[in-house]
Amino acid sequence: MSRNLSSVFLALAKRWPDRSAIESGSRTLSYLEMMKAAGSVAEVLTAHGVDGNIRIGIAMSRNDDAFIAMLATWLVGATALVTDFRSRANERQKLVEAMDLDFFVEDRPAPGGHDYPALKINVNSYCEGFELRSLPSPPAADASPIAVIGISSGTTGIPQSVALSHECLFARYVIARTSPQWQPGGRLAVSAPLAFSATRKHVLSRLLDGGTVFFMPLLTSPQEFVDIVNGKGVSAVLTVPSIIRDLLPLAPPEALLFPDVNWLMSCGAPMSPHEKLESCARLSSGFVQNYGSTMAGMITLLETAAIEEHIHSVGRVLPHVLVEIVDAGGGQVSSGETGHIRVRTPGAADNLPIKYSTAERQSELNPDGWIYPGDLGSLDRDGFLTIVGRSSDLIIRGGINVFPVEVETTLVEHPAVAEAAVVGWPDPHVGEEIAAFVVLKGEAMPREIMAWCRSRLQPDKQPRDVFVVTEMPRNTNGKLVKRDLLARLPER
Repeated sequence: MSRNLSSVFLALAKRWPDRSAIESGSRTLSYLEMMKAAGSVAEVLTAHGVDGNIRIGIAMSRNDDAFIAMLATWLVGATALVTDFRSRANERQKLVEAMDLDFFVEDRPAPGGHDYPALKINVNSYCEGFELRSLPSPPAADASPIAVIGISSGTTGIPQSVALSHECLFARYVIARTSPQWQPGGRLAVSAPLAFSATRKHVLSRLLDGGTVFFMPLLTSPQEFVDIVNGKGVSAVLTVPSIIRDLLPLAPPEALLFPDVNWLMSCGAPMSPHEKLESCARLSSGFVQNYGSTMAGMITLLETAAIEEHIHSVGRVLPHVLVEIVDAGGGQVSSGETGHIRVRTPGAADNLPIKYSTAERQSELNPDGWIYPGDLGSLDRDGFLTIVGRSSDLIIRGGINVFPVEVETTLVEHPAVAEAAVVGWPDPHVGEEIAAFVVLKGEAMPREIMAWCRSRLQPDKQPRDVFVVTEMPRNTNGKLVKRDLLARLPER
């Protein structure tokens, strides 16, 4: 296989020049037009001094623009880091410093007073007049083998990263196709940002299969979601549990909400057994659930036929993926017993050398050749995996990973805050909300601290409430005991 997926997409453009590749709003681009648009953006990058083997941040307000910019990055032999377009200026500057990014490609500046290197590009201006353009040239032979920088968990306040090579992304596509419910081609609708690892993986997989991807507007009401899916001939949908919960009340009493959707994938966060059954009965007869991670890609798939019998699981381990359940010392436990989940897979990411990395932090990502997603679970004799809890404090809000240390760092930057601790607040709608506890060293009201966070953090990372305490609970070793904070939270 080519070491760069842009060469694969150039081949697809020659094979299916007129086939619809991506749609968003009134824009429809064929495979040929998509690659010509990416080629035009690549020319701008080259004129800006990009000569390959550098790292470029991408923050576009439209998913289709972000995808074209990512393809352009690959065409010039560079590596892309796709981030939420709602990220603040100080967040982008932190990424520039921590991930060794040269600059951000964006269509609008980030809010906030911080300066960061950026290149403004209007992708729409390159999506016209295709007849006069030729296909771009493939990347140079010495192009970076790393396609995407994926943001994974961290404990130091500095964003931690993994390297997703072109071979890794292609392997993840091959693994996805092993599902008996996978249907080549078709029209996939996605509602989550391209910054979401699962969105990138499924968009790439659908396009590599010759299908069409329909990018929904990122701010879409539940009813608009239904109208788009049923009105655009969509056959497959990728979404997250929080959106599933918004859709269930709209389902008619005696029919499916999406009768023509044969593959409705929910990923990014757990779902209750009742929600899984309701999704099958009321939304789509092809409802499936996925468990995976940025580092490992897809690990399991709970397919429609197995949901009722294995309702408490997250599905069966995929054919090319090896999963073991081990104790704290790394020894395998018996079938059905609970332990730490570890994974080996052809779709594994690699450690990414970054400016502030240490050998200790890198070993946390993939010790001894294994990937540890950070969850506790059990594996039955048929290969079905059940998650029983997390071994870290990661908060999953509506399918989006929120790392408490990043929010805590922002809180303690407030001049009146001496200490801060952030915990996941169980919520029936989004899975977990964000609750912040603070010890003050000056005068400040909770609403003032929340306003401080709103000006510095993107919406998914902002606390939904701030509680003032006189001191943090700690054990005899001085370590913060977050479970004591959880016990203080009122029920939502």
